[in-house]
Amino acid sequence: MAQPTIDLANNQPISGQEFVLQTSNTWSTAGPTGANVMFGFWDLSATGNRNYRVFDASITSTAATSIPTANMLSTDGGTDTLFWNYAADGLYQVGSRSGLEGLVSYSDPILELKYPCTNGTTWSDITIANYTSPLGPATRTGTITGEADSYGDLGLPEAFTSNVLRVHVRRALTDVAALATVQRVSNTWYFFAETSPWPLLKLVEDSVVVNGGAPTVTRSAQWVGGPGGVGISELNASDIQFTPYPNPTTGVLNISAELSDLRSVEVFSAAGQLVRSSNVRRIANASGFMDLTGLPSGVYQLRITQNDGRTGSRRIVLQ
Repeated sequence: MAQPTIDLANNQPISGQEFVLQTSNTWSTAGPTGANVMFGFWDLSATGNRNYRVFDASITSTAATSIPTANMLSTDGGTDTLFWNYAADGLYQVGSRSGLEGLVSYSDPILELKYPCTNGTTWSDITIANYTSPLGPATRTGTITGEADSYGDLGLPEAFTSNVLRVHVRRALTDVAALATVQRVSNTWYFFAETSPWPLLKLVEDSVVVNGGAPTVTRSAQWVGGPGGVGISELNASDIQFTPYPNPTTGVLNISAELSDLRSVEVFSAAGQLVRSSNVRRIANASGFMDLTGLPSGVYQLRITQNDGRTGSRRIVLQ
């Protein structure tokens, strides 16, 4: 598998694009690091959804007057709006607007993603911002570090994408106002495909400390697609089309597909671990079966690869 590369030419969104995301406030692990890994997030369970749209920053007077370096903005239409500068050397966050903080303009922008970005790319940055919050004037300072630490295949509920790059961004920010000092450490894992202007999956872990008190830790996830939706790779007509049945299964899984040019059949756990690999026993040229007896009950991903490199993937449930 070739290393994916994220850059301005292939990953800048177009003004007016809309991204429909599933959301959840629980996840267990960000997955493994390294090359040619399997990121298994098939067991994510959606508790809500959010729609984001991206626009040229010129549609709002805010950018022209308060954040002139912004050339794009992303918004959920409510309390979450971010102002961006897409540049040849990276993606910079130059401002934000929220119900809690109001308008924040960064005099020293945040380098959120370095371009070009491929496995092993690292960066660090500092940031400074001034804004007026409900607690009065505030100053924000902080450091940002980033690393593209792995690439491989990404499995989401009812979706599968090959050649995905994972990027880990850590922010350590301190907001100082007259009545409160807020320290926030945020770890974000982005999962990018080379031609997708929006991350296919975003995992966030936030730790917030107010006036030196105990930290409050929250987790959230956003991903493209979801239960009952069409898998991302299934939109590509060149992918292998097959049907595993019965699904759920108690052990023996029948597979209806064209299996005459097979390279491998693999089963991955929800954590992305390869738990079974075999050549399917053919019943006929267009069908076969695989015995999953002995594996723990749960959600798995079944992937078929042909000798020409084409793949197909389906979520299966073992009872």
